[in-house]
Amino acid sequence: MKNLFLAISLLFGGFIFANAQQATPTPNPSEETRRIVRQNQEINRRFEAMRNGGNRNPNLVRQISRQNIEPLYRKTTDKELKLLAPNRIDVEKFAEFLRQPNIGITKLAADFGCAENTNVVVASEDCLKYTMPGAGSSYSFRVKNYRIRRLADITFTDNSFQATGVLLHGIFVNIGDLALENVSLDTEGLKFLTEFKPEPDFEKAKQIDLQLATGIEKDGFLYRRALYAKDNTTYVLRSIAYNGSFYRAVQNIAYNELAFDKRKDVIVAFRIVRRDADGSVTILWKQLTRNNSPKVKRNLKATETKVKKTDFTAIKK
Repeated sequence: MKNLFLAISLLFGGFIFANAQQATPTPNPSEETRRIVRQNQEINRRFEAMRNGGNRNPNLVRQISRQNIEPLYRKTTDKELKLLAPNRIDVEKFAEFLRQPNIGITKLAADFGCAENTNVVVASEDCLKYTMPGAGSSYSFRVKNYRIRRLADITFTDNSFQATGVLLHGIFVNIGDLALENVSLDTEGLKFLTEFKPEPDFEKAKQIDLQLATGIEKDGFLYRRALYAKDNTTYVLRSIAYNGSFYRAVQNIAYNELAFDKRKDVIVAFRIVRRDADGSVTILWKQLTRNNSPKVKRNLKATETKVKKTDFTAIKK
């Protein structure tokens, strides 16, 4: 267990491990974290094994890319979007608000475990229904579309909102029952978010991520990588998707997954406007800021292994 905790603590940007001794329950998807650790260890082994494996047939590489890599990062189809279309009543209710720029309404599916491993198709009824990247429970405000968890800004799982993206600082805060129309960068509770400085140094950024895992209290507010989803509550998320490299391997083809993403630094306010019987929630959201994000730099020591050069899946043995 001690080694597992060490491995988890080295995953900068991604999955929550909560302090079980806290008086107030906090989101704690520990099983998912263990899966991610195991997957990343396997990726490291495969990546290292093929790192100097020689040249590959360019036509074969393109074929594998088209068939097995690019589909992971595709846009959601119109047919898939219809399955998660917000209720027409809500769209009509907020029609005037939705006509403004940088406003949206998004339905997040309940997490049925469909998106745990992007290389494995889960053949349950719900998973066969939600075929879009991320299975409908993960969304990117940066690209305004459903995404796999590693590239998402927000994931709805275990009745909580979580920042599951890799190489990403996701900071949630609950600012109370405040109408989105009244939320601005000057709203109480946003000072910590607006003044937070992106950290381009990998080791320092990793330490900040550890703090956000358990929460940072400031001016009477709690800032965390995950918060429970409550009704009649407005949340604000700052999502800093750093530029850099996160290597994946598909059929011995290594590539930088972040090349398929739009890396930005955004602040978004949102609140639940509907819960459905199937466990899904609909959120109304407003983007407050959108800026470029820096590239994370990591100073590698001569004693570090090649595996650790994959940066964001570095696991100490």
